[in-house]
Amino acid sequence: MVQATDFRNAMSLLTSAVSVVTTAGMSGRFGFTASAVCSVTDTPPTLLVCMNQAASSHAHFLDNKILT
Repeated sequence: MVQATDFRNAMSLLTSAVSVVTTAGMSGRFGFTASAVCSVTDTPPTLLVCMNQAASSHAHFLDNKILT
């Protein structure tokens, strides 16, 4: 069994791609980098993007209701 601290240390060395997710609208232009992005379906084109509700731009994404 792998110890939790060993697992966390190993995962901290793992590199992964990041995506820049942006929005523009009445609330303004905002963006953030996300490492949790994946395609869901192509009909209709749908992405799954994970964003922490505590992120400074979270309210702006909700207000704008669109990704750009």
